[in-house]
Amino acid sequence: MNMRNLMLSLLLFVVTVASAQTIVKGDMNSDEQVTISDVTSLVNVILGKSPMETIDVGGKPYGVDNSMVVGTWYTPEGSSFTLNEDGTTDYGEGYTFRFRPYQGTLMMFNAQGLPVRTIVLNEVEEDYLLAVDYASQTYIKYTKEPTAVSTHLYVDLGLPSGTLWASCNVGATSPEDFGDYFAWGETEVKANYDWSTYKYCKGTTSTLTKYCQNSSNGYNSFTDELTELEPADDAASVRWGSEWRTPSDEQFGELLNSDYTTAVWMMLNSVYGLKITSKKNGNYIFLPAAGMYNSTVCQGAGSTGSYMTRTLASPPSQARRLYFLISGFVINNTDRRYGQPVRAVK
Repeated sequence: MNMRNLMLSLLLFVVTVASAQTIVKGDMNSDEQVTISDVTSLVNVILGKSPMETIDVGGKPYGVDNSMVVGTWYTPEGSSFTLNEDGTTDYGEGYTFRFRPYQGTLMMFNAQGLPVRTIVLNEVEEDYLLAVDYASQTYIKYTKEPTAVSTHLYVDLGLPSGTLWASCNVGATSPEDFGDYFAWGETEVKANYDWSTYKYCKGTTSTLTKYCQNSSNGYNSFTDELTELEPADDAASVRWGSEWRTPSDEQFGELLNSDYTTAVWMMLNSVYGLKITSKKNGNYIFLPAAGMYNSTVCQGAGSTGSYMTRTLASPPSQARRLYFLISGFVINNTDRRYGQPVRAVK
């Protein structure tokens, strides 16, 4: 029995014990669908060897070069990677790829030329490709166009909390777009981000009318028990719907925890910012260095990032934020009056 027949026999064996979903064609020269018990079974059958090796599972010839797979491919969560015609890719820093059309296998190599990821392309059409990812042993359907999720795309970084991060800022249309700027607790854009125009005070830091635990900062000694933005005062919730929130400082802390992600200063489409990549699944988000508004002036755009959290600070005239620039990042306090971009979570 030759290798191809052996592998197809193994696939058929898996089918006999299967009771699950249809996700891949066993003989890609046929229109018949093959059901498998789970994704891991398929990975074990097709990719049971070293990532350096490929197995012909009946793949029809897609072509003789990379032309069938070049371009940007999106996951259902809104993350993406781009394959360039010259074999380079933005999947990971310094990564390149090699497409083997007859085996239908996409090999990814790091900057040292070592294989780091293998994706078996089970079918390539104009608008989608089906893949089994060797590294994570998961099934993924990539598409040529982002898939809208409640109108707004999100990225699953595989974080322990399960937090899903929006792929762009509130008010933005792309990851590198700055989007809109909001004072903390406000949901509308305005021309002047000053205490005199701030919604929840009477013009000064000692006249707060909401979110205040210190009577010396409250109007007529006002205090309340609120330490996080209520949904009605959360720009993410008001603009995008109740499933979205402005992140807490704990969620930013998890996002930037080196156990889970890597954060690198980089340029995306001529815009500087922070690329945060999951160590678990390779997905990433990009936070543009959008700066922030102080009164009527946008300060630090292109060189610093200042992203609002929904968490109140001490003194209560301040709130927690993520601040970053080329030399690093920190989660610290800033005045509630400043206009900052919002990267929503769900």
